[in-house]
Amino acid sequence: MTKSQSCICCESGNFAPHFPGLLKCLECTHVWADVSLSDDELRAIYSQNYFNGDEYLDYEKERPALERNLRNRVRDLVRRHPAGGRLYEIGAAYGYFLRLASQHFTAAGCDISDFAADFARTKLNQDVTAGDYLALSPPAQPFNVVCLWDTIEHLQHPEQYLAKAYTEMAPGATLALSTGDIGSLLARLRGPKWRLIHPPSHLHYFTATSMTRLLTRLGFKNVEISHHAFWRNADAVAFRLLARPANKSTAGLYNFLHQIGLLRWNFPFYTGDLLTATAIKSSASHL
Repeated sequence: MTKSQSCICCESGNFAPHFPGLLKCLECTHVWADVSLSDDELRAIYSQNYFNGDEYLDYEKERPALERNLRNRVRDLVRRHPAGGRLYEIGAAYGYFLRLASQHFTAAGCDISDFAADFARTKLNQDVTAGDYLALSPPAQPFNVVCLWDTIEHLQHPEQYLAKAYTEMAPGATLALSTGDIGSLLARLRGPKWRLIHPPSHLHYFTATSMTRLLTRLGFKNVEISHHAFWRNADAVAFRLLARPANKSTAGLYNFLHQIGLLRWNFPFYTGDLLTATAIKSSASHL
């Protein structure tokens, strides 16, 4: 993010160094990376390599596990909006969620990655715009649902995205997002070695408290924070744990397990450090 003089969640200027390269708000517990990136530098992170070997081992091969999680999210949103409506996803990636959501909603989205947006359009026939949500024109009709799945931590100015979304949502619309929880037990036990701390792709680290403060400050109501088990691909998990550049001593073990086919399965896993937040726009006049 651009180096800031105040916390994006509570607007306090009372913050201090946390782990190396990170700052922590002493009022609401929000944590962020003390870095400054240009738009071009940020966009360069999300090339094809991001989905094939950098952040993800192979995003296409992880699709079955990812879609197990996404179906649960769609079911929750259908329960909240049984009549359907207009759904928009910020950070749509390959369009996996939109494909499932489009069975009930009129669904569209955007992604900063040209490669990902092109995949969503050409391979899954999803309405995904390549570009920064902040630069896009307002919709012709307001949204009934806005989603940011595993996206908000990547944004330089998440509060600006949420504020824009608020203005483009209909009264009674639902905001739904997911991200890491740096206030969780696992994150606190791991400290600076927590697996989700890796700027510059992850720039913001929320807690249940800081997320609630941010959404409330922007005018959202009925904020709910929950933690769930998520389906994972065994090959992808083993790759992250054993074969990353920092784990050279165990890369051979990963290669062996991968080659003999012992990692071709998916499993549900609860770590307690991934939060889901939902909130409602109850008024059209807050911002």
